[in-house]
Amino acid sequence: MIHDAKEQVRQATDIVELVGKYLDLRRQGRHFVGLCPWHNDRKPSLTVNQDRQTWKCWVCDIGGDVFSFVMQKEGCDFKEALQMLADRAGIQLAPSRQAKAEPGSPEDKNTLLACCEWAARQFHECLLKSDAAKEARSYLEERAITPFSVERFAIGFAPNNGTWLIERARSTPYSSKVLEAAGLVGQNDGRIYDFFRGRLLFPIRDTQGRPVSFAGRVLPSNTDPRAGKYINCRETRLYSKSDTLYALDIARTAAGKSRELIVVEGYTDVILAHQCGVGEAIACCGTAVTERHIRTLKRFADTIYLVLDGDEAGQRRTNEILELFVAAQVDLRIMTLPDELDPAEFMLERGGEAFRALLGTATDALEHKIRIATRGVDLVRDTHRANQALEDILATIARGTPPGSIDTAGLRAHQLLARLARQFQLDDGDLRTRFHQLRRSVKSRVEMPAAEESADPTYKLASLSPTEIELLEILDLQPTLAADALAEIADDDLSSAGAREILATYRRLEEAGQSLEFATVLGEIENASLKSLLVALDERAHEKSPKAILDGPTRLRSVIRQVRQLHEDRERRQAETALENKVFNAEEEHSVLLQMIANKRRQQGLIAPTER
Repeated sequence: MIHDAKEQVRQATDIVELVGKYLDLRRQGRHFVGLCPWHNDRKPSLTVNQDRQTWKCWVCDIGGDVFSFVMQKEGCDFKEALQMLADRAGIQLAPSRQAKAEPGSPEDKNTLLACCEWAARQFHECLLKSDAAKEARSYLEERAITPFSVERFAIGFAPNNGTWLIERARSTPYSSKVLEAAGLVGQNDGRIYDFFRGRLLFPIRDTQGRPVSFAGRVLPSNTDPRAGKYINCRETRLYSKSDTLYALDIARTAAGKSRELIVVEGYTDVILAHQCGVGEAIACCGTAVTERHIRTLKRFADTIYLVLDGDEAGQRRTNEILELFVAAQVDLRIMTLPDELDPAEFMLERGGEAFRALLGTATDALEHKIRIATRGVDLVRDTHRANQALEDILATIARGTPPGSIDTAGLRAHQLLARLARQFQLDDGDLRTRFHQLRRSVKSRVEMPAAEESADPTYKLASLSPTEIELLEILDLQPTLAADALAEIADDDLSSAGAREILATYRRLEEAGQSLEFATVLGEIENASLKSLLVALDERAHEKSPKAILDGPTRLRSVIRQVRQLHEDRERRQAETALENKVFNAEEEHSVLLQMIANKRRQQGLIAPTER
């Protein structure tokens, strides 16, 4: 569906990276700022909010998300912006709009999410209570994983029975087709079987904390050489291993203060790190770090620590993915664990404080690259290998410092060039000339002319009444109240077109069973001006939130009363005009007058005589 495509593209595109391709951005507190290209800006007026994935220029009174930025900058419509960003992210869009998935069907994402949530509960309860899970509980105790961690990460167990989950699903809405679409069952020669059997299970959750997949670890008693130590669900409509990071839903909170994340290798590495107070730890899900992982990481952190096993294989994997981070201009630090320990072993032996102390010794990615490339090479006598190493290093530095870089990365590159010239005993000027040749080969986006004025409707915050602003701010801050608001307030109860359109968007998403979180609502809207209005409301809502005296439900009840009164006032004015113009016959006029009196008495808190 087009909604799925929009969401997939949105999640694959980091707004700071996107805007940074067009403008020089610098961090200012929790946000980034830059000179707005749409007015004569001398003091940075354009703000980019990485947490909310939004941008805003207060002078121009425009803003939005990644789609509206491309629409504004490239002078294109929404569909063209969607295609550009999809191409940039390497996502293939469907050629045409597909039919809406039926609720309860294997194609319905909400059904799959509910199915995964149900399955996670079944596996977790089995681990806690079933006799079949006795060995699994013993294994967790041996690994020093506490009951608190078992609950926090919802660890589960699947009995060694080929139809255990299938049988339990018979009394639920989840058919075998739904279970298969969620990656929980498989088929072989027409026979349906549980995908996980006799394994400890780790639910894999999205950034909203919803289970979307599972990883299963074999228990020590299983000596079958064909049984992999870990197996993951296949990729589904909910889960892509190249996008998903284990425990990011928990770690993002810890990273919110430090803007740092720590990437380790395994699920138990993550759990024991959190258990020892290192709450920024996450892991990839059965695959190496990819470019798509890095885009996600950049949304939540400025500095990434890569902590892989201290053995030779771990060091080799570090070098393989290092260049992805460098090319993405991420502040990457490499931490090597001593004595060939893995993170879980280190945590158990030496604790979280020792782990954090070791983080302070981590080397940045380029420094690590130089060490790896020059290891075992005589830089003076072995000219062939030394030249190969130098070309490799220079190419890596160039990928992290494209033409025009004047930021910290650019300054760091020049410091490294001076050091390399001394280390390789080369002329500084010759080395810089070669570096600039490599850097010019790095593709950079050519800035396009500003967007022409759109023919789409224009929506401004000033056109909304205070009551409409209050209503939409409440929905933004507390989307769980949206169902109550939608039940009480009709779209045409609101007077401004912008407020009606936003409320209608909430209604469409609510009826479709979609999330009503800010990012989903913003992504559903295609009009750039309406996106800008919603971002302005979001900024106001978060600015006012700490000062709010009343709680959300109380505020909403007050707004509903105000909307009803405004609606009745409009109807009264229309009725008065109709009475003045003699539109009604005598009977209709009498009925209208009685209704107007009843409404007025109700507003004043009076009881009609017939109600006594």
